Amino acid sequence: MSYTNLPVFEQGCILIVVTLTLFAYFFCLEWTFSLGRSIIHILSAVFMTVLCFGLFQFLIMIQQGDYVPDYPVPMVVILPLMLVLLLYVLLLQYRIRRWRKEHLSAVSVKEAFDRLPAGLLFYTPSGLPVMVNETMREAGHSLFAEMPTDACLFWEKLRGIDLSGGEDGDSVIVAFPDERIFNIRRRELKMKGSTVYELTALDVSREYELTKELQRRRDKAGVLNSRLKALMNTIEYVSMNRELLQLKTALHDNIGQSILIAKRYLYAPGSVDKKRMLDFWRDNIRHLTKDEPEEWELPYYVISKEADRLGVSLNILGDLPEEAKLIPVVDAAISVHIGNTLKHADGTEATIIVKKAGKDYILCFTNNGRQPEGEIREQGGLLNLRREVESIGGRMELAWQPAFEMKLVLPGEEQ
Repeated sequence: MSYTNLPVFEQGCILIVVTLTLFAYFFCLEWTFSLGRSIIHILSAVFMTVLCFGLFQFLIMIQQGDYVPDYPVPMVVILPLMLVLLLYVLLLQYRIRRWRKEHLSAVSVKEAFDRLPAGLLFYTPSGLPVMVNETMREAGHSLFAEMPTDACLFWEKLRGIDLSGGEDGDSVIVAFPDERIFNIRRRELKMKGSTVYELTALDVSREYELTKELQRRRDKAGVLNSRLKALMNTIEYVSMNRELLQLKTALHDNIGQSILIAKRYLYAPGSVDKKRMLDFWRDNIRHLTKDEPEEWELPYYVISKEADRLGVSLNILGDLPEEAKLIPVVDAAISVHIGNTLKHADGTEATIIVKKAGKDYILCFTNNGRQPEGEIREQGGLLNLRREVESIGGRMELAWQPAFEMKLVLPGEEQ
């Protein structure tokens, strides 16, 4: 039986199979060229594609009546030829798939580039994009509703919405409309003597949230630390007050006993040792009339003990003010100075030079730590100290060159 004698339906089915086989050959031929296969593979693929195309043309011309062969073409020739073409194209596809799994090609690199979860964009200094993957395209559409066709302008727009405040000129933190946070960095690369810029976009949503949570906890810890410092300063005062109360109680008991002994002496003089009674009364009177304060009652005793406890040597040159209104301010200034010496300067010695200018006190605070890198920003303890100094009519000056110095001018009382 020949192909021309077949019914039209069967001729159409054979033609469809040949057409699909031809499309498969075109696909395999394209991949053979793009993957850079050997010349033998390329020539064999071209030959079989041309053969399949010739069979397709022959059958379709017969189907449409454009060509009537002089001799009938038997099916025993067409069917084996179709089978050979079909088996060979399947073999080609198998070889291509196997070669793609075992080798790297420009196509596989481009596919991996596009499927990266991180955004990538390479562009020239003029802003012309060289390679852009899908993630970076989506970023451009999500942020600015357009493709990053001008990479330089795209980078400037990103810097305009930077959440980090421009701390790093080659890195920005950008919030996407879907609440994701991306860190986009720029690098300058040298390739074959030419300059190329690379933009990488990494999803740092989790890290950003953890950083914010850490900052919140640090702020909370700072507040708790301030409260603890205030509590530590208060504990020693409480301990001293408790000791003072105990002394007052003991003195009260001693006076009570003296009165009882004196009362007994009045009723029965022979029952009480007169000399012992007088000595007892003299001791009590001496405690009541003593003007010299105890060590713990002296001003700045607590803050000096705190400095010793923190490992800071406190050097005071001159006499600190002892006016009632100045003691709390000077005490706070010494506390702030000790804290800053440890925290910011890594120092071990805090020096305070006290001078008198008329009725005013001039206190200069220095340390042996490292010099500040820039102008000092007043915050926390320094800011609160300035408010306390100005509230009593004094003034505060800070200097960071050639070395750190805090100067307080406090108004003393008229003599």
